[in-house]
Amino acid sequence: MERVDRFNKRKQILKESKNLILSSEVRNENIVEHTLVKKTLNRLEETYNTDFSISSTEVKEFLEDFQKKFHEEKFNKLIIDCKNEVIKSIVTPFGLGKIIAVYDKVGGNVDTINNARNGIYSTEEEQNKYANRGDYNSDEYHKDTDFININRKYSQDRKDGNATDYMTGSKLDPNQSHDLDHIKSAKEIHDDAGRVLAEIDGSTLANTETNLKPTTATNNRSKKADDMETFLNKKNERLEKIDELKQKDSLNIQEQNELRKLEELSKIDDKKAMESDEKARKEIDKEINTAYYTSEKFVKNAAITGASEGFKMGIQQALGLVITEFFTALFDEIIDIYKNGFSNGFEDEKFFTILKERLIRIGNKIKEKWKEAAIAFKDGFISGFISNLVTVAINMFVTTSKKVARIIREGIFSLFRAVKMLVFPPENMTYEDAMHEAKKLLATGVLISLGVLAEESVEKLISTVPILLPYSSTLSTVFIGTLTGLSVTMTVYYIDKKRDDEELFKNLVESVKEDMDEINRTLELNELKIFKA
Repeated sequence: MERVDRFNKRKQILKESKNLILSSEVRNENIVEHTLVKKTLNRLEETYNTDFSISSTEVKEFLEDFQKKFHEEKFNKLIIDCKNEVIKSIVTPFGLGKIIAVYDKVGGNVDTINNARNGIYSTEEEQNKYANRGDYNSDEYHKDTDFININRKYSQDRKDGNATDYMTGSKLDPNQSHDLDHIKSAKEIHDDAGRVLAEIDGSTLANTETNLKPTTATNNRSKKADDMETFLNKKNERLEKIDELKQKDSLNIQEQNELRKLEELSKIDDKKAMESDEKARKEIDKEINTAYYTSEKFVKNAAITGASEGFKMGIQQALGLVITEFFTALFDEIIDIYKNGFSNGFEDEKFFTILKERLIRIGNKIKEKWKEAAIAFKDGFISGFISNLVTVAINMFVTTSKKVARIIREGIFSLFRAVKMLVFPPENMTYEDAMHEAKKLLATGVLISLGVLAEESVEKLISTVPILLPYSSTLSTVFIGTLTGLSVTMTVYYIDKKRDDEELFKNLVESVKEDMDEINRTLELNELKIFKA
């Protein structure tokens, strides 16, 4: 029975040890050392009267040595990555990217209605079309067939007592004539750059039942060609004169007419008028947007400029990779020369032979990257095409600056690579690994975007020093490129280190667990042999 008790006791100890390994309290190497290893071995010693002694110093030294070697390897990789990332940043986003950015335009490469209405054009052709649109001719709008037909309808409604003044909400007097008001004035529609860009006839937009509404002659002729908000503001300012006129003892004919008009204007319901204005403008804008953004002209321009941006971005990435590889290989050769000399037993006649060998070595390293360069061009082309579409979409609502266009281009490239990593991960890469790599790519994109934002400010700061003014652009490129490259490397290193530390601890725990399981199986086997004996 004593052997059975000892057997059960040992199983309980080992069970507790394994639970301890997996408990939430075990989070670092010190706890593993003091809690996991020491306590487990002490209890095994008590049970079997056997010396399993491993000193705390030995355990600590083992863990420190293991960690030191692990981090030395990571640090050496960090130094190499810093060099490569700095070269890459100076060459690609802040070197070639800056050259490409010279061709960026405020408002992007494709004309949009929003930009045209703000006087910003991507093409001279569209700008000239607007400049040559011709003068506003009232007869073209008021003698249009649609205007005449809608006016005839409202005239009959007024005579029947069914016509309502759209500004006041009251019925129009059947015995008085009315005016048909263009809620968004015909002149404003004629001069609308969005309409000209969409190539829609002005009278077609102006003379619709939503934009043509009956009102009194006084209201319509007071409004003239003003937009509704401007008209209402002017009207409310004029109404202040009503009390002044009423306080007079007598009014001349001109003042009587003015008071009558002001009293008629005072009946206007500002809210109803603005609601009609918003509805009319919404329908007109919808018509313009639909006509332009579904037109062959817009689609063709978006496709052509997208292909152009894709080609430029593809060249930037492919050429950047080649140049980066060249400088990396060149620096490696320079470092090798510094450490080992230009040749063993340097002789003048061997100089060009050795130089040729080193240049061939550099050339071979670059040639080996042709597949990566092709992939870089493809990825750059796709992301450049997408970034152009994104820029066009943004410019439908707000005008982008040159800097924003560059940030979008670089940001989309990083986002594209991250999505590509998740959707099409390399062979044998798990989803968790792909997600980890995607995080690094997104972080890189954010840091490069911040670098682009800071570059102009740094360039201006450097240019304040007269002697540095001619070199301000180059110096800002090198400075921001270096800073961004180091930031990218450190960020990636931190992301990797955090994950590696977690993996290191996980593997350490698993290793100890496996060792404990092996001890358990061995002791169980021995105990069974003793028990059978």
